[in-house]
Amino acid sequence: MGGLDPLMPRRGGFVGAYDAFAASLAHAYEPARRTLTAYTGNLLRLRRASDDAESDFGYVANGDLDVVAIAAWLGGANGYVKTVYDQTTNADHVTQTTAAQQPLFVESAYSGHAGMYFDSSKLTGAFTNGGALSQPFNVFAVIQIDVGLLADGGNHYITDGDDVTNRMIVGKASGVSNPWTINAGTILSSGVPNTDWHIFSARFDGASSQFWIDGISVITGNAGAHNADGIAIGASYFGVVAPWKGYIASVVICDPALADY
Repeated sequence: MGGLDPLMPRRGGFVGAYDAFAASLAHAYEPARRTLTAYTGNLLRLRRASDDAESDFGYVANGDLDVVAIAAWLGGANGYVKTVYDQTTNADHVTQTTAAQQPLFVESAYSGHAGMYFDSSKLTGAFTNGGALSQPFNVFAVIQIDVGLLADGGNHYITDGDDVTNRMIVGKASGVSNPWTINAGTILSSGVPNTDWHIFSARFDGASSQFWIDGISVITGNAGAHNADGIAIGASYFGVVAPWKGYIASVVICDPALADY
């Protein structure tokens, strides 16, 4: 995002990595760390598999998720993500109340930072406080796809909207070539997925939409004109359809769009 790694460790006193974008930051779903100096809430809520107990967890002095406290609380059991808190003032959190559909919490997913592993899992939330997104807007995601999906010819979504008329799809499209795709009413696809970690940057802007992978533009054209009023992370808006399988470390949305990727 503008040359910044969204999970880069910070040195010295805490400075929010997204402070410079605060004016256009609509939603920040970052379970691995605090990203805004102004944000003082929890980062995520976990469910412990051994007894289904739930607890919120925050950050340590440098802003990183308090994984020591999480490890002590889990006691060797698996943890599943029930809620990722929106770190913006809009506070439109994403959650999953169905235990079987909660993504797995992973303490060290990317560069030593925590993340979520999705496998028929999904987090959702309406933009009740922030309101509907108005194009142009950006969606950023830090992801890694499971090798099993590379040979799968189906759709697999990192993000979507919350209904059929408000799509905000970033993910892998169906088809033999398995291209990366964005879709806000019109499918726009290109490229060949691989299992590397990537920073995805999608600008939804009607006929001037664009998609970058690790800062390199790979798709330009018409992606449709939908203005999403909610988000699904890890699958389609409808059930757990077109499920992602792999890691999703962060999803960030800027509205209006940033000047560059």
